[in-house]
Amino acid sequence: MDLSLTHKKNMGSGWNILASAKGAAGEKIFRAQILVNGFSKYDRSFPSPLTQWQQELGQQGQYPGDNTSRLEITSERGDVSSAEDSWNDIDPSGN
Repeated sequence: MDLSLTHKKNMGSGWNILASAKGAAGEKIFRAQILVNGFSKYDRSFPSPLTQWQQELGQQGQYPGDNTSRLEITSERGDVSSAEDSWNDIDPSGN
């Protein structure tokens, strides 16, 4: 499974999380999950498994300090692949 997970500052407010996955030859995607700082922000199963998938979560709030997003992809065989992305956001209040 080929996974990609990145973040970018949203011009309006907060962060955008960009995620994608592509199955290897003969491999299909059954479930995709995105967690931000341990909290589920996206969780979807695909009754008809996909060969590729992508999702952008916009304006995911202000997260002062250290942050981690995690992508978990479950194949139709039940194998789980994951990717993580981390960043640090300075607290806007100066704390």
